[in-house]
Amino acid sequence: MTLNQLVYDIKNIISGGTQSDDIRISDRQVAFWINQARATLIGQLLSDGKSIPDALIQHLECVELECVDAAECCEISTCAKVLKSVQKIPETIGRNNRNTILSVSSPDKTVGFTETTYFRQRTNRHNKYTGNKPRWFTKNNYLYVTNEKVLEYVSLSGIFEDPTEALLFTDCDKNPCFTWDSEYPITSRIASVVTSMILKERIGIMASTPNDQTNNANGNIENGQASQAQG
Repeated sequence: MTLNQLVYDIKNIISGGTQSDDIRISDRQVAFWINQARATLIGQLLSDGKSIPDALIQHLECVELECVDAAECCEISTCAKVLKSVQKIPETIGRNNRNTILSVSSPDKTVGFTETTYFRQRTNRHNKYTGNKPRWFTKNNYLYVTNEKVLEYVSLSGIFEDPTEALLFTDCDKNPCFTWDSEYPITSRIASVVTSMILKERIGIMASTPNDQTNNANGNIENGQASQAQG
């Protein structure tokens, strides 16, 4: 199921199966509602402590990194390096006041990173046994990783609040990580509830607003008012 299919389905229901240019709701608006309803439902799922279906997870296979301080990158074989994602990472749906980044690794999956925090990472290096262990943390929506060697990319998996933000990332072959024709990260059950929520909570409100009665997409509310305006 793709985002385009979800948007089309909702707009098709609104129009009674006969879509026309007079449908005053844009695809982007419907997509925003879909993302919002999905995030609400998944947030409830996570707060209940239920397991996470694989269908909800998105993968950014080649998140580009840069050295926090270029001067630190001259001797890559010595101490651990601190690297930062070039782009901000998409906001994830919260779970117990934590993010839902589920894994960070090297693109070939040979190096796995352990989650830490911006504050803890300052003291991690002093640990006798795990000081050089590869780690990751986030700050201001950027991903940081510490590793003994400089990496150009890492792979990241998570549950993003707005799945379309993955449009800004590509895989290692430079293909976009997400398009409106990609598999949308949702289960069929959640998709059904999302559609019902939008039709009830969004379209129900819009149905009470004036419509274009002349069916000419000019925004005329009704013929009578148009005539008065001309008079």
